[in-house]
Amino acid sequence: MKSNKLLKWFKFLVIGLIFFFISRYLYTNFNLLNLNDIHIDLYLFSMSVVIYLFQLFLMVVIWFILTKQNQCSVSFFETFKIRVYSDFGKYIPGKVFTYGMLLYNYEQKGISKKKIMVCSLQESIIGILAPGIITLGCMYFSQVVDFKAYKNLIVIGLLLCLLLIHPRILNYLLNILYTILKKEKIEVTSTYLQVLYALFLVLIAWIIYSWAIFFFINSFYTFKIEDYFFITFAFTISAITGFLAIFSPGGIGVREGMLIFLLSFIFPNAITVIIALLSRIWSTLIELFLFIVIFSISYFGKKAKS
Repeated sequence: MKSNKLLKWFKFLVIGLIFFFISRYLYTNFNLLNLNDIHIDLYLFSMSVVIYLFQLFLMVVIWFILTKQNQCSVSFFETFKIRVYSDFGKYIPGKVFTYGMLLYNYEQKGISKKKIMVCSLQESIIGILAPGIITLGCMYFSQVVDFKAYKNLIVIGLLLCLLLIHPRILNYLLNILYTILKKEKIEVTSTYLQVLYALFLVLIAWIIYSWAIFFFINSFYTFKIEDYFFITFAFTISAITGFLAIFSPGGIGVREGMLIFLLSFIFPNAITVIIALLSRIWSTLIELFLFIVIFSISYFGKKAKS
């Protein structure tokens, strides 16, 4: 019990320190910021919101397809509601709450926990490999000179990503993991074609997200279209880092720190902090808006029936 409390305080300490250094970094570099470069374009901002909402919708569609493939689906609206509710669990440290909510809600519908765990496992693997592929693709097409020397390695990396998601390889690696952890084995039952289809849709979702980011940044700070690939690279790397940082709720602090580091290669230091912090607020508010909309539809729909 005492060790759990210490771990909890350690998590808050790490996140607090990250934001302290981010704030300090902004303060020391703010005087170098040219305020004439900052503007407000409501049209571009609105475009970014609409595109991000569409990306969130597409991610629910992908989850619905995965549950269909594994014979554990519910109606699309129920799927939408469960995902929106459970996804908010990512803002609780450890990411356990997200999966707990997901399993609980499906169990209430009479769906096997094991099947939902299979879907979650597939989604997690695809969810890491897809931004990995996007990252490698952005490195390949980026104008950054340092990346050009590694084009052959980037192609090999892309081929490895496509190989790793083959169900036979996945099950082989998972069997090793379950043996080490002494857990009940969970087998991926989807065909390779089905996994590739899901991966393709997630890649599309990430590309849509990158355009949402493009419009969002341009709504207050103009950057060159040539930097699009590097900015997409920076956001995907920071998203993966935030996802892997299980001690941080929603990757808060960790994602921003990585984003600031990477964007500093092409943006003024103060701008990198502003982009990192505003992008977090922007995405969280949109997700909160979607949560309120789904909750309201569900709540008033029940009221109308009763």
